[in-house]
Amino acid sequence: MKLVRLSPQDFSRLAEQTKLGEAARAMARAVLVDGRTQTEVASDYGMTKQRVGLAVGAIHRVYEQSDGKSMAWVSVALDLPDFLSHQLADLMESLKTCEDEKKRQKALSVVSHSIASAKLSLE
Repeated sequence: MKLVRLSPQDFSRLAEQTKLGEAARAMARAVLVDGRTQTEVASDYGMTKQRVGLAVGAIHRVYEQSDGKSMAWVSVALDLPDFLSHQLADLMESLKTCEDEKKRQKALSVVSHSIASAKLSLE
């Protein structure tokens, strides 16, 4: 899965586990937290896109080894029934725009339990 976005808290927690310097951390934060492109960040910092990619990659490697409890946004490609793809897209948009962390956590908990229940019903 491609790591797309991290909360500031998740980013800080993961960055602490790397050997990245301050500039590299700032570049990775600009991409993973602020949602800027690697090209924009490279230009702003006077670095190459590859250097920014290395900084982002360091965070990504730590993320892949983490406990999986973060609220990171990842990009995936799945084959889904059409109606379900629309429901998931609508849910993701609502999650991204909701500023109440407790509401987001509750919604994700409901979805997670529903998926687990649906999977069990197929066994």
